[in-house]
Amino acid sequence: MARGDGMRRPFLLAAGAAVFSVAALAATDIPTRYAGSFPSVGRASNITGTFTGSTLVLKGTLIRGTRFVPASGRFACARASSTQTRCNGAYLADDGQSGARGILIVTWSGGRPVAMAFSH
Repeated sequence: MARGDGMRRPFLLAAGAAVFSVAALAATDIPTRYAGSFPSVGRASNITGTFTGSTLVLKGTLIRGTRFVPASGRFACARASSTQTRCNGAYLADDGQSGARGILIVTWSGGRPVAMAFSH
């Protein structure tokens, strides 16, 4: 064994592990935490919220005819695939006149939400 090989081996192993860890993180589309904008879904737009991996809290605007009504939603989420979370919960307009329970599917790409679909 050449002098210095004993020092290089742990360094090379650590460097290899770091590269593997970075590659694994880059391949993950669903974040463990996200706060910011979410895509419009159905009659809801201007959506912002916080995703914690298991919960999703949203605020946005429902479009009802010519009226814009603030609304909020709370959902319990689970991973459905490597790019989607399935969130069960409900939304409610601040005026109390509309709301629904259902399933919200959030599609993620690179740690950001890129699409949402809501079904009752």
